[in-house]
Amino acid sequence: MNASIDFLRTYGPTLVFTSVLLEQAGLPVPCTPWLIASGALARLGQGTVALPILLGTVAASLGHIVWFAAGRRWGSRVLRVLCRVSLEPEICVQRTENAFTRYGPRALVIAPFIPGLTTLAPPLAGGSGMPFRRFVVLDGLGDLLWASAFVGLGWLAGEPFFRAVEVVMVYAGSAVGFFAAALALFLAYKFFQRLRFRAELRVARLSARDLKRRLDDGESLMLVDLRLRREVEEAGFTLPGALQISPDELDRRNAEIPRGRDVVLFCS
Repeated sequence: MNASIDFLRTYGPTLVFTSVLLEQAGLPVPCTPWLIASGALARLGQGTVALPILLGTVAASLGHIVWFAAGRRWGSRVLRVLCRVSLEPEICVQRTENAFTRYGPRALVIAPFIPGLTTLAPPLAGGSGMPFRRFVVLDGLGDLLWASAFVGLGWLAGEPFFRAVEVVMVYAGSAVGFFAAALALFLAYKFFQRLRFRAELRVARLSARDLKRRLDDGESLMLVDLRLRREVEEAGFTLPGALQISPDELDRRNAEIPRGRDVVLFCS
């Protein structure tokens, strides 16, 4: 435990700033353990909670500003590039845009607490035309709350946190080995979850050619456009006779979809 404390006392601030900057920039680098460890270290009198909170907030904000600028310049293309490397690309963009539709700019405050959204929200804010000053204030507030929450969690844990690290190192050989194994299991779970989702989607999918053929044959199909209103306005068109309902409106407006007919949902 003393070795862990000495290591964090020497390299803790650098690890906090670097790991937060890389993770908030979109790289799969875990940063919350270092924030928690810094808080636990402060509880033992080896530093203060103010420094890791400040470093975490500044690093996260810098990473988000870069994505905000990219979104301002390239729009939704940035989101689609980010989601292409996501573990859940099929729902990645839609989930982010739904959050902005539901919460508006306030989504930036809660974004750091939601995995994935913390990286996707800044380019979406930039693409939406949000003023830079407003973005910095809301994003900075969210980053401050996020960093304070995890450093505060570490402060509450105190010495037991380092005792837990000792136990992990005894049974896992090293903390690095433990976290590597946990990450591998998580990635495997998400990979098989994605395969299952795609298999289900293939069963229920209707190609554009088949849809046109069925419409030309006079079949009574109900078309539901699940794109966000902003996407429909940007595209300037939808399929003839389609009912436009945003995904976040489905619970409230599902009664508008008639029963007893085949329903075709589309979102692109």
